[in-house]
Amino acid sequence: MGRFFNSKIFDGISKATDVILLGLYFIVCSLPIFTIGASATALYYATHKCIYKGRGYTTEFFRSFKDNFKQSTLSWLIFMVLFAILSGDIYITRNMVSANSPFAAASIFFLVLLVFTIVWAIYHFAYIARFENSFKASFKNSAIIMIVNIGWSVAIVAVTIALLYLMYRIMILIVFAPGIFACAIHPILEKVFRKYMSAEDIAKEDEDLHY
Repeated sequence: MGRFFNSKIFDGISKATDVILLGLYFIVCSLPIFTIGASATALYYATHKCIYKGRGYTTEFFRSFKDNFKQSTLSWLIFMVLFAILSGDIYITRNMVSANSPFAAASIFFLVLLVFTIVWAIYHFAYIARFENSFKASFKNSAIIMIVNIGWSVAIVAVTIALLYLMYRIMILIVFAPGIFACAIHPILEKVFRKYMSAEDIAKEDEDLHY
């Protein structure tokens, strides 16, 4: 019994260390800003393979970062443009439109669009990490998956808000936030993604999990 608990404690410490390391990898590799997309893809890939499947090391992050760099970076540049446009729309409708104007409430509409564009980005980079597809197909499929699974998409929003609140209350969590966030949304995304995987792929994943 003692060995069992010692093993569980050791495994827990090891997993926690891996989560912290992955978070630090993400922060360092995201510093140039334009590489955030590649870092997000690598973070999800390594979280899935290392933390949840228990296969490989946290350095899998860098392999995914390299392999998916082009597609993820181009995707991130597009999302950055969308974020900038929607943020600009929110600013204009809140600060440059008269309160009596029928367009004054449009800021809420643009805010909702911004939130779901962020969720789309989360789906998109996780999708790149998990599936091989063309640039265009990845954008289309991740958007469709987000919309069709709107309930789970709202759950991701809730998790994001909860984590932001925790970071606000406990500032030190900012350092660990990327890894914690990836682990928190992983079960949601995998539940969704498995709907679109073949029975053979699911069986192979489950076999690898218990290897």
